Amino acid sequence: MAHKSYRLSWTIARMLMVAACVLALASPGWGAGKAAPNFSLKDVLQGKEYSLSQFKGKVVVINFFTFFCGPCRDEMPDLNQIHNELKGKGLQMLGIALSSDPTQIRFLVKQLGLEYPVLTGNDKVSDDYGSVAVVPTTVIIDKSGNVAQRIEGTRKKAAFLKLIEPLL
Repeated sequence: MAHKSYRLSWTIARMLMVAACVLALASPGWGAGKAAPNFSLKDVLQGKEYSLSQFKGKVVVINFFTFFCGPCRDEMPDLNQIHNELKGKGLQMLGIALSSDPTQIRFLVKQLGLEYPVLTGNDKVSDDYGSVAVVPTTVIIDKSGNVAQRIEGTRKKAAFLKLIEPLL
């Protein structure tokens, strides 16, 4: 009898864990509906300074990554395609490199042919955006400057488009 009770308890516990994971993945996440924190960071290629506030009225996609993150590199070509397809429709894509050497990031930007601004991040911007601990982390900001989504981990182009296009 104790064996059946243990098995039932374990089954219920697994179902609860699965439900919690599904809810976590489906929810908008950190900061949803709140104003996105402003920042001023320099582009790794030209040293030009960019601020989030300069893109008010646009949908902004911020992709946090590191140089050594393989999954980050895998999704960047999709982000570049999205940037090229939707920049004329009110989208601004930004990459923010965390804990990375600017020389390595410049190499990566050129190697992947990224056409959107890639900025040198710091601990402050990471902390302001919910203490980015998992890369890639992507934050989608609506035209009003509010966080619409925070996504940890990689996504394919189609998944990003489903979240971005309704905001344009």
